[in-house]
Amino acid sequence: MRIFLMLLGAAISGGALFVWIYLNGMAASWSTSNNKPSIDWLTGEALLLFWLPFAIGIALIFFGWKRH
Repeated sequence: MRIFLMLLGAAISGGALFVWIYLNGMAASWSTSNNKPSIDWLTGEALLLFWLPFAIGIALIFFGWKRH
């Protein structure tokens, strides 16, 4: 059960990072100006789509690691 929780947490955290970078890449590709916008990590969207799932994944890794 420990390993399952740790792997699940890693998958959730990694998936959140992948989705957030993918969504920002898609937004940058639709940009018609020559400047490339940077990834904004401190918005409401970032909280819901990246930070919240990332924190849940890290918590699962921690609980799996501390489980006896």
